[in-house]
Amino acid sequence: MQNYQDWKNWRSVDFASASKEENLYFSKLRKSFKLGDNLDVLEVGFGNGSFLDFSKSVGWNISGVELISTLVDRATENGFNAFHSIDNIPSINKYDLIVAFDVLEHIEADQLLIFLEKISNFLHPGASLIIRVPNGSSPFGLSNQHGDITHRNIITESKMDYWANCVNLEVNYKGGDIYLIYNGKKVKVPSRALKRILQLLIERLVRWIFAPHSKGFLSANSMYVLSQKNNES
Repeated sequence: MQNYQDWKNWRSVDFASASKEENLYFSKLRKSFKLGDNLDVLEVGFGNGSFLDFSKSVGWNISGVELISTLVDRATENGFNAFHSIDNIPSINKYDLIVAFDVLEHIEADQLLIFLEKISNFLHPGASLIIRVPNGSSPFGLSNQHGDITHRNIITESKMDYWANCVNLEVNYKGGDIYLIYNGKKVKVPSRALKRILQLLIERLVRWIFAPHSKGFLSANSMYVLSQKNNES
């Protein structure tokens, strides 16, 4: 997988070093979904560790899963608890938050239910599973979906509803990706604010013309928040 790491520009000197924009993104995500303090967190597919770094900076107890051995070694060397596979996580472990950024599209469709079921077993009651994927329902998701040769699955809102229901999860949020008006560069704020206004107006117009469509359907990425169903009568 070395060529893949080079292509992703995942350099060892940059491991677990979130950029200013990444920190702003994760901070807005935390605020948007009201994620508290002192959480036990698991990241599935931590890549070069930007979310590991952010989680550590806000005082979360973060662990990670990654298939690429080199990245697991980097995480361990930097003091993080890292696993090579979900199957290596002790069954007694429970987490307040599990995140999977840009992961599900790498999993074959016939394996996705198995993956979600395994992950759901590590959730505390009331805990959240946050998923980000290329938006399979948007023309603007095509670049993200088809820009990586390791992508095996196309995720859409209706598919996510089906998969979640099959493994006793409920979808509490589904929509577009987090958008930053301020991305660390003040000079960009006016243009990014204008772009965001236009995006929302155009999406509302297109939703009206081609109804029915959900909010965020034109976003390049989709975001989902899931939790275990409450089966109490």
